[in-house]
Amino acid sequence: MDIERAIAASLSGVAVDGEADSPADANAVAEAGPPGSTLDMAAPTYTGREFTGTRPATPPRSRALAPAPAARVDLAPGDVKVSPQVYVSHEKDFTHLVEKVAIETLAEEGRKIHTSNVMANIARSAGDEGVHNRCINALLQPTTWQPDSNPNGFLLSAAEVSRLCDMTLEVLKSQEMVLRLRAPIKVYGDIHGQFLDLMRLFARYKAPSDGEGGDIDSMDYLFLGDFVDRGAFSLETVCLLFSLKVKYPTQIHLIRGNHEDPTINAIYGFRDECRRRLNEEPEDPESCWNKFNRAFEWLPVGAVIEDKILCLHGGIGGSVHSVAEVRTMQRPLYVAQIPQTPFEQRITDLLWSDPSDNDSVPGVTANETRDPDGTGRIVKFGPDRVEEFLEKNSPLSMIIRAHECVMDGFERFANGRLITVFSATDYCGHHKNAGALLFVRRDLTIVPKLIYPVERMTTMWDPMVMQQRPPTPPRPAQASRDSF
Repeated sequence: MDIERAIAASLSGVAVDGEADSPADANAVAEAGPPGSTLDMAAPTYTGREFTGTRPATPPRSRALAPAPAARVDLAPGDVKVSPQVYVSHEKDFTHLVEKVAIETLAEEGRKIHTSNVMANIARSAGDEGVHNRCINALLQPTTWQPDSNPNGFLLSAAEVSRLCDMTLEVLKSQEMVLRLRAPIKVYGDIHGQFLDLMRLFARYKAPSDGEGGDIDSMDYLFLGDFVDRGAFSLETVCLLFSLKVKYPTQIHLIRGNHEDPTINAIYGFRDECRRRLNEEPEDPESCWNKFNRAFEWLPVGAVIEDKILCLHGGIGGSVHSVAEVRTMQRPLYVAQIPQTPFEQRITDLLWSDPSDNDSVPGVTANETRDPDGTGRIVKFGPDRVEEFLEKNSPLSMIIRAHECVMDGFERFANGRLITVFSATDYCGHHKNAGALLFVRRDLTIVPKLIYPVERMTTMWDPMVMQQRPPTPPRPAQASRDSF
């Protein structure tokens, strides 16, 4: 670990597993209230402070009830609402305990609102109803999750998984092909069914929950595709991400990778995992495997953070020239295995292309690793393509992509104007690489946060897939040296 710490220390602004989080984390949101406050609310109107000196303190608001209001109208999904829970800090016993209580249990807060309308403008709580909540409660366990003792079982039935896919599909249909996102946000790369690595990242750098150790109240999350295949826990990974998408549709963002494609995930493990663990026949049109892939075909293929950072899975290849042309793509989106038209080539570039091996290789070149047959359809793009694309799509100034295993979990290219992020450690048990997420602060500073491989107590990868199809090797070592 001394060597790892030395490496981490040499990377300015990089947070490493085992070290304290960067002070930049505090930039996301100030969770504590004003000194002496005991109620932590998002936008308090009365702090409990009094004037000092001769001026009298402002008295509390009157307890008289207001006249009965007009009949209440439910709010549309995009309207401003008040949370049904508040956080209360108990400091008198010196434990600094904070608990979550229902808003209607407060003794005074609702006295001026008519009793028949006391819950007006309150966000509806989903409680524990719904398969998505059950899935989150069972799987979002960053410090304690362990694989099921039955490798052929899964916590949800096939019928429940099918319902989850239907719910997710409805959410995806309501959103754009290129998402418009805000900072602060955490960006994750490929997970590939290595669910334990996802839990380790959540445990070390906070999770998308509103409980202890969570930061969903102040943070968005973006996952750049390749949720499934190769790893042994693709179902856990994709079901948790789908469940989070259903629960937090405007804060959890999923975009499509090249493995979110039935032709690919039929070969690299996901179809067989669905067959074995859900006890289904994947070829059935209504199988969970088919429903997953129907949802995948509605995933966005890109996202733009604060008009400055373009996020996608693969790259821009030689055919992607503007965000506008990507935004107009229609869904459901099908991927041609051998693209025949400019439109099909654009999809292939978005999902499959890679940066060239280092900054000294310009233009569009062959991608021998992913295109061993030499069809010329899967390519690498040079730093000049990155510069040209960003200049044409001003005010964009950065591209974040996934798709390739990189040894430090992230890697810069094109003089730092493109970053590759990869979140699975020791990919498929072959490469001993670190995993990372990229934290985009409110001021758009990008802070990489790393974890390193650990000893595995159980097999994390599909052994049959590993034997038949070795993982794509990481980016060349020379590229890693040249990119810094």
